[in-house]
Amino acid sequence: MEVKMNSRYYAYKDSGVEWLAEIPEHWDVGRIKQLAWFKYGDSLSSDSRESGNVPVYGSNGQVGNHSCSNTHAPCIIIGRKGSYGKVNYSTSNCFAIDTTFFVDDTTTKCDIRWLYYCLSIVGLDTYSQDSAVPGLSRDYAHNLWLPKIPPSEQRAIADFLDRETARIDALISKYQRLIELLEEKRTSLISQAVTKGLNLSVPMMDTKIPWLGKIPIHWEIKQIKHVVQINPETLPENTSPNYTIQYLDISNIDKIGGIGINQEFLFADAPSRARRIVRAGDTIISTVRTYLKAVAFFENPLENQVVSTGFAVLRSKTDVYPKFLKWFVLSKEFIERVVAHSVGVGYPAINPSELASLPIWIPTYEEQFNIASFLDRETLIIDSSILKIRKIITKLQEYRTALISAAVTGKIDVTQ
Repeated sequence: MEVKMNSRYYAYKDSGVEWLAEIPEHWDVGRIKQLAWFKYGDSLSSDSRESGNVPVYGSNGQVGNHSCSNTHAPCIIIGRKGSYGKVNYSTSNCFAIDTTFFVDDTTTKCDIRWLYYCLSIVGLDTYSQDSAVPGLSRDYAHNLWLPKIPPSEQRAIADFLDRETARIDALISKYQRLIELLEEKRTSLISQAVTKGLNLSVPMMDTKIPWLGKIPIHWEIKQIKHVVQINPETLPENTSPNYTIQYLDISNIDKIGGIGINQEFLFADAPSRARRIVRAGDTIISTVRTYLKAVAFFENPLENQVVSTGFAVLRSKTDVYPKFLKWFVLSKEFIERVVAHSVGVGYPAINPSELASLPIWIPTYEEQFNIASFLDRETLIIDSSILKIRKIITKLQEYRTALISAAVTGKIDVTQ
């Protein structure tokens, strides 16, 4: 996908505004407050919302529905608190809550669509008036500079960007759907290998466990605690204050087992939850916020590797091949059991003793090795494909932003 970016206006001048740089000679610049006025949204708690089809917008986008609106359509909603500076667009009347500002035809004479594109790249999210609770100052926003251009050009730019961004968004959506399909294939592949094995011709037995069904007849079912050590090592409270640890929290683990960047701490400065010691061959699984499905395997952990007490560290005994345990824990069947046995609504958690009592089905050691090797190989192919697609999506998103910037700053002439 490519749009000609070399169609330029006849003559340019310096705008005097850094982010605009040169603008077409017949354009001018003005502060946002000369073009539009940001109105405060209104208070509307979740309990106060009435059944209806009117979208309710918070700082991060739509957060529900209500029976009435406090804006006209179309409308721009700008995050004021939380996801401050985030810009959303509604084609229908909506209710903007009190963590937002909004702009509609009562507060601007500009083309709303054109103004939306301008506000999306002007940098409203680069300044916060409060470091404790991030927020966008209306005075700050009102004093930012925008181009001042004739209404006919506003409409032309908006029409062009509506058309071109729709094409880009449709392509991004197709790639995102492809990622979803690959992730579904990955999940299915793991489930099939871990519960049925690689040889589908072997006799099967009914486990009498509804969510598991049949497994190869020669596999054994045991409780995890009989074949796996859970949290075998913990840093004691009398650890030297100057002991250096490499720490991972739940946010550092992605949903396919990727491990993020460690945080380095002296023990004296480390969070109180930085206690679980990890060794080579260990698998970790989150026992709090279990819906995040944070699981990771440590083949070559860093020296002094420690993870949060929000994880259970699983260490194989002699009957279980460590990498098979990794894939077992990543299987849909096991993850769903962990989530099902978790307690709590906002912060669901599973007790380690409850985790230890869950079942594990065990092939022969040779089969475990072959299953793990198969899944290592096949999921690597899928993960590589997903990574390539994500890079394409990133490039499309960057191109979309560049196209909007080029159009609203006059670097390309879309009026011809």
